Amino acid sequence: MSSPAKPRFFAEHGYLFLAVPGFLVLMLAMFLFESSANLTTLDFKRVINSLIKAEPPPPAAEGANEAGQVKKAPPRPSPQVIMLTEIKARYIWLSTVLLNLIVPLYVSVVCALIIIRAHPPRRLRIVLGTGVALCSSGMILLATQNENHVLYRAVFGFTYLTLQGSGIIDPGLLQFAKAVVSFINVLAAITPVVAVLAACSIVAPPIRPDALDPDYLAGRMRQLNEVLYAGSALLVVGILHMGAWLRWPAALIPDKMPQESVLGAGLSITMFWGTTFTLMLVVTYLPGAIHLARRADALIRTPAFADKITDRQKWLKENGLRLTLEEHLIQFGVMLAPLMAGPLGSFLLAPLSSAG
Repeated sequence: MSSPAKPRFFAEHGYLFLAVPGFLVLMLAMFLFESSANLTTLDFKRVINSLIKAEPPPPAAEGANEAGQVKKAPPRPSPQVIMLTEIKARYIWLSTVLLNLIVPLYVSVVCALIIIRAHPPRRLRIVLGTGVALCSSGMILLATQNENHVLYRAVFGFTYLTLQGSGIIDPGLLQFAKAVVSFINVLAAITPVVAVLAACSIVAPPIRPDALDPDYLAGRMRQLNEVLYAGSALLVVGILHMGAWLRWPAALIPDKMPQESVLGAGLSITMFWGTTFTLMLVVTYLPGAIHLARRADALIRTPAFADKITDRQKWLKENGLRLTLEEHLIQFGVMLAPLMAGPLGSFLLAPLSSAG
């Protein structure tokens, strides 16, 4: 009795497996990131203190040129310059905060509507249960993060502890920044789950079996592209926020070389997660697109539609169901956007310049 139920369950809900590759990529990335630690928590805090409390080099260490004249050390920025540069970095960060509050709301609404319209009530309850389980897992992961975790130290802790130790940032502003970042992290644990489940819902069986026709599959492909664009926008603004957050403490470092090192480290971290997010888009979008394209190609070959659609390749091309690089150049560019967001964001936001 139980054996027929199993294939039936997978036939009805196998579309949920489209979410698996993306989450596997994320888990692998987190494992690699956590395994990259080469500093203890105490050493990490010492590095931060040495950056923000660095003393100017003594004259004896400044060296001399061939004529015996002592080289002058580059001028250190005045407190006023450091303060203004910090204000610049702070408002750049706040601009990315605004994006990270608006874009997730838009993505959640668009993807939630796709999910609701794609399922009958019983199947919708299963999808919602899956979403609650995934979101709960993300929230538990957030709750367990502390200074012993590399992800916490490298992304949140470095900036927060640097700002805290600088003595320039008001404690009230620090608490505000911590609350804002925490809220954005909550959105980051929920909104991508909604987007992934929307992609899964697009390849789910239609509510009415007789609704399956070429136009139905063409509409599903358009919806999949919409989810891709929305998901890419969500991940891009996330990378921009991460980059701006990691750049903020560089404004408080008076010496040029340490400041450039901090900026370089921040860029490398955003590139790592940008690469991860790009791969997540690829392994979620491509299987769904291939599934829809194959179903459409097989469907228009059947006698019921072969007479109506005489030029199959033309119809597939017009409806975005012919999977070639030429036809999907925009989609491939959209998938690469999170990877490019870190370097482009660093370039567009201009380098900090408080150091001499």
